Amino acid sequence: MKRIVALLLAMVMVLGLVACGGGGGNGDTPNQEPTTTPSEPSEPGDTPEDSEGEDEGEAESLGFPVTYDEDVLYEYNFGEFMEYYTAAKEADDLDVRRAMMAVAEAKLLESGLVIPGTSNGGNYAMQRTSTHAVSTVPYGSDGNRMHTYLVVDRDKMILESEIKEINAKWAELRGTGTFRDWVKEYLTGKGYTLQDTYNANYSSDPSNWDVLTNGQTQNTAVLANTYDGLLIYDEENIQQPGLAESYEVSEDGKVYTFHLRAGVPWVDSQGREIAKVTADDYVAAMQHLLDAKGETTWLVTDTIYNADAYANGEITDFGEVGVKALDELTVEYTLVDDIPYFPTMLSYGTYAPLCRVYYESQGGKFGAEFDRTAADYTYAKGPDSIAYCGPYLITSFTPKNSIVFQANPTYWDQDSIEIKTVTWSFNDGVDVTRNFNDFCNGKIDSCGLGLSTVKLAEEAGLFEDYVRISGTGNMSYYGNFNLARRAYANFNDDTILVSSVSHESADSIDVANGIVTSDIIDDAARTHAAVNNRHFRLAIAFAWDRGAHMAQTIGDDLKYVRLRNTFTQGDLVTMSKDTTIDINGTPTTFPAGTYYGEIIQAQFTADGFPAKAVDTSVGADDPTTGFDGWFNVEEAKKEFALAVEELAAQGVEVSEENPIVLDLVHSAVETSTVNQAQVYVQSMEKAFGKALKINLMGATSYSDMDNATFYPETGAEHNMDITALNFGWGPDWGDPNSNLDIFTPSGAQIIKFGLYG
Repeated sequence: MKRIVALLLAMVMVLGLVACGGGGGNGDTPNQEPTTTPSEPSEPGDTPEDSEGEDEGEAESLGFPVTYDEDVLYEYNFGEFMEYYTAAKEADDLDVRRAMMAVAEAKLLESGLVIPGTSNGGNYAMQRTSTHAVSTVPYGSDGNRMHTYLVVDRDKMILESEIKEINAKWAELRGTGTFRDWVKEYLTGKGYTLQDTYNANYSSDPSNWDVLTNGQTQNTAVLANTYDGLLIYDEENIQQPGLAESYEVSEDGKVYTFHLRAGVPWVDSQGREIAKVTADDYVAAMQHLLDAKGETTWLVTDTIYNADAYANGEITDFGEVGVKALDELTVEYTLVDDIPYFPTMLSYGTYAPLCRVYYESQGGKFGAEFDRTAADYTYAKGPDSIAYCGPYLITSFTPKNSIVFQANPTYWDQDSIEIKTVTWSFNDGVDVTRNFNDFCNGKIDSCGLGLSTVKLAEEAGLFEDYVRISGTGNMSYYGNFNLARRAYANFNDDTILVSSVSHESADSIDVANGIVTSDIIDDAARTHAAVNNRHFRLAIAFAWDRGAHMAQTIGDDLKYVRLRNTFTQGDLVTMSKDTTIDINGTPTTFPAGTYYGEIIQAQFTADGFPAKAVDTSVGADDPTTGFDGWFNVEEAKKEFALAVEELAAQGVEVSEENPIVLDLVHSAVETSTVNQAQVYVQSMEKAFGKALKINLMGATSYSDMDNATFYPETGAEHNMDITALNFGWGPDWGDPNSNLDIFTPSGAQIIKFGLYG
């Protein structure tokens, strides 16, 4: 299953699975006539056909959609988005597909179902490493590779103004293949001397040395340096040949044939050659991944023909799985379907090769004989029991002390290795000033700054010249609504986070017929009607002061930096060529280089929707971050008035004497997150007075918060009406469907809306 990330506001914690990625398109998809938007999409308020068996007379007493039929609720709320999204996925041309997905996302955001929140990143930092010396692609593992780092003198720091110049030049030169030479010349021209060593602190030891079965970030950061992908993203975020020199795609898009680089050695941790990389190593790798049920197998089982059947035991002959060694240097992957973004997955360890000879020498077996608990199974017990074909060997590892990487003397691309030795030193985090002090003393080459160390930088006279704001990350945290709430306490313990609102109707729902009868209009039934009203949801979206919310944890100076105004990262993909799609019936051409987020903005503009998705004047790498394009109290009041009118027509009065009550579960472990919850309440009071009541349900432990937000496995188990940045998601490959699929009826996060599961 894809990684689902719960943002526990107390910890601002991202759960550690790394399979949050895959990569951009290959450009090999033949041009097709542009596919237009679906004909006559339903309006947000269109009422679908009543579900089978529903008593229409009773349902009308409160008005649609006072029903707990999940299919009806999904169609009513998500139907327009799904029409556009389904049409987008059917487009043959890759750029058209992506542009149409941007339109679908615009419709999703205009529904108010998903309230954009924040990204990750956007913190203060200091460095003597150049920005953009390594890939910043928001999926895959190439961003963890260190051999291309550019590090300056240990008694110096790169000026913040120089970082800005480097970033601007990167944007200008991206795709030309000239940025690396330019930045090296720029730094030396500024008087810096480039070093061949890199030092950093780390906080968590690797727990799994098997790159194929790994799914944890602390492991990926290490192992990404020990192998090469078939294709590799360079520092300009352009995919280049890796262990594959070239590849072809079949006419139907289902078969990828890779031609491997000849003579690439496998070596042990001491640099002694074991074998050569061959096509069979990719067959062995895939079988081992599926035998071991690795943490990121879904990148394969959802993609490679018969991989799922083999993993589930439906077939036992691995020869039926869609990976073949056609000859010593030719490997073929057969996919379950035409998946144009498949190349973007290839930098994950999931698609790394496995040296069959070495694996078997360490007790490794395949198929029914696989047994990682066997006494003679010593593979990947540590860095000395894996084989290497990447830029580094791990020559020393002392738990909770240090990890040392040395340049691989047999690496096929020696010219790319700028850093010969990398040393990581363990930091348990007890001393919050250690990273800052180590950086100032030249022991490490970059550091992030928290509120306390920002003060130290100011006192040392370093803040103005040397402190910069780091780029934002690929995660998108969001607010949402429970459209079919049926739980009023935690699913695992009915004494925890118990709602104080009247909810007798929760036990009185006619589930078989999917209705709530008019004689039980209590708080729960009224809330249910409200959250299924588009205008009500948008009122809350526009009323929420997200900047003030974030200021409680990261301060006023950075409160807008990580705000994101779309759900999908705005620069996840760009148009590779001029692309024409219909925007509200008008053929609209987006030139090559247009960001995904800019197409969302175009749809907003065409619809007269008042939110702002993009602001290029902010100067952020991702044009959808760094500002608040949603907070608008006047728009909130307008939408609320429309909601009140529509709800009144459904028999639901909304007034200060009879408010809508919403339960908000939040972390009460730390003062900052309690303050965030209070900001949310204050935002709503400012816009709506007493006509909307936010009932705060504070979780006093991390486990209670987990049980309320992350662990429920069905929609019916979710104990809340609204969330405020409790959930997040990052892309798993270079296509917007990685983000948008989670909101389909079978999607990974649709249960957060109280549906399915």
